[in-house]
Amino acid sequence: MSSVAPALPRVRAFVLSPRAVLGTIVLAGTVALDLLTRQLVTPSVFPDEYLYSQLGRGLATTGHLTIRGVDPHFLPVLQPLLTAPAWLVGDVGGSFRLIQLENALVFSLAAVPAYLIARRLGVRTGLALGVAALSIAGPPALFTGLLMAEPFAYTLALCVVLAGLHAIEQPSLRAQLVLLAVSGLAAFDRLQLAAVPLCLAVAIVATRSRRGQRLFLGVIVAGALGGVAYASVRGLGYYHLKPTPLDAPHALRLAGVDVYVVLLAAGVAIAPSAVVGIAQAIVRPRTRVEAAFGWTALSSIAVLVLQCVLWGDVHRVQERYLGYALPLLALAFALRCSRAGRRPVPEIGVAAAIAVVAAIVPLSGYSIDAKHNLAPTLYAFVRIERALGGEASTAGVFAIAATLLAAFGCLRRPLLVLAASVGAAATLMGFGLSWSGMLSADGRANYLPRDAHWIDHAADGSATMLVVGDAWNGQALATLFWNPSVTRVVRMRGANKVDWLDDPFVRVARDGTVLGLHGDVLVDVSPATAVTLRDARRVRAFGAMTLWRPHGRARLEAVMNNRLADGRVLKSGGIEVWSGSDRVAGWIELRVHAPRSLGRAHLDLVRTGIDVPAGATRVIRVRACGRGPWTGGFVASPVVVRGREWHSPVVSVPRYVPDPSACS
Repeated sequence: MSSVAPALPRVRAFVLSPRAVLGTIVLAGTVALDLLTRQLVTPSVFPDEYLYSQLGRGLATTGHLTIRGVDPHFLPVLQPLLTAPAWLVGDVGGSFRLIQLENALVFSLAAVPAYLIARRLGVRTGLALGVAALSIAGPPALFTGLLMAEPFAYTLALCVVLAGLHAIEQPSLRAQLVLLAVSGLAAFDRLQLAAVPLCLAVAIVATRSRRGQRLFLGVIVAGALGGVAYASVRGLGYYHLKPTPLDAPHALRLAGVDVYVVLLAAGVAIAPSAVVGIAQAIVRPRTRVEAAFGWTALSSIAVLVLQCVLWGDVHRVQERYLGYALPLLALAFALRCSRAGRRPVPEIGVAAAIAVVAAIVPLSGYSIDAKHNLAPTLYAFVRIERALGGEASTAGVFAIAATLLAAFGCLRRPLLVLAASVGAAATLMGFGLSWSGMLSADGRANYLPRDAHWIDHAADGSATMLVVGDAWNGQALATLFWNPSVTRVVRMRGANKVDWLDDPFVRVARDGTVLGLHGDVLVDVSPATAVTLRDARRVRAFGAMTLWRPHGRARLEAVMNNRLADGRVLKSGGIEVWSGSDRVAGWIELRVHAPRSLGRAHLDLVRTGIDVPAGATRVIRVRACGRGPWTGGFVASPVVVRGREWHSPVVSVPRYVPDPSACS
């Protein structure tokens, strides 16, 4: 007992030490995010998640950063490099879960640089730990469940700011080299983060801290000029992005909405003091490092918003690009609260402005973004809307909550205000993850059968995906993700791309032979297109995809547009039929059935028509003579749509019947 008693104070001191509390925050964040992201059962953000997963898988299995054996010319590949070991497991589902766990850990580690920055700015320990908790509690945590670069980028962005403030406070060659190395890693993960060292350069110039920073400034200027030159000649690689600027009024309105969404994501309560904190750090800084942080935060948020109105889907809220602002706002809040004798008048003004915006900008007008873009806060809006049963009521709840939280932020109780923001941000994150989980479950149900590896289990070796017409790229990418045995994608003329890669076109000979296509073929079509292969066995099918096993080279037999899988047709469509030789001499036959619910049906095939009584089936055929392939079209009637019910004649896939006498 005598040896244990003196040790108790040391144990208690260690448990309550900032390092132990910070470690607990990181561990708790990792566990909580890993548990929450289990509802994301499959990738649902295409083509991005497919891109990162295939680069990592390619590196793990072949040693090359390729997708389907093709170099995508994708520059930021740090995420595939760091996640490649997970793909050595050999099981796609197991690798997916391991990467989600890795994402949760890496994202939670953002609490460490957030805490260290706060301490460097002179924030007291308790408040700095609260900033660390808020930095990983908000909606950006949703990205931990996705196979994307954001979890790594989020932590690296804060590391760049930390290294930059250290280099400004204690200038040295070593500090500059560390800053350049961390900045390079961040840009190597997401090109967007190349803007962060540029913002630090702005801070260095604005605070007149150029002495001792010549190496960093020189490299940044040279890198910026080189990047502009490279992008002007080669583009931005895989995505081929070009600025699409909006007109000034539209851009300003959307920029304001972007800022409002960021304040919501940060929990709103910290927003009044955070805005004032950034302004004071710039106008009345107490130290050079405080001024540098103020300029860095202001320029970073401005650049993030500018990116949203110049690149990507500029007509929508692109919260994916704005999440890096959340920890900067938390740090600005703590910086403001660290000043003695502060008056709440500026905070009241900011809170009033937030209340006005909340009243006149209902998020219901932007909730569609949750169905098209990665907007975690808007995900939460739509999920709450689903629970409340209406857009108007949900918009009202958000407006009232934002107003109350902004008013609460005017209190001079920093820890209580910070706790309110942590609670609000975590609530949005939870609802956002719930909606993302629903999207993931819908994608799993719509794009994949119960056996997601159905191609791997049925194919004889590797398979090639043949894309015909307006195929759905979502289903194609989901199938490619879960079935590594599909190693190649080719397209017929006029077919959609499944992603941004330039998959090769195939040439079809007059006898239907698809040149250069051997082995199992996964035919991917739109739901309103039917394709059959000659001398091939239909192995398995799901949705608009069919796995064929040709006897020899793959040969097309027929392609019929505007025909659903169950035989129902649209009013008209095109047909192309191959005979198996260079010429056609025979008949093109179709079976036509008139459902009793429809009544009498009629179908014209080229210039030949047939009437079919209700409940009966008839065969229509036309002569096919000359050089192959035969092409024609059909017109069906009646085609009736009643709500979600579709009534039309049921038409078979066309069949070629050789008969030389038909052409004599």
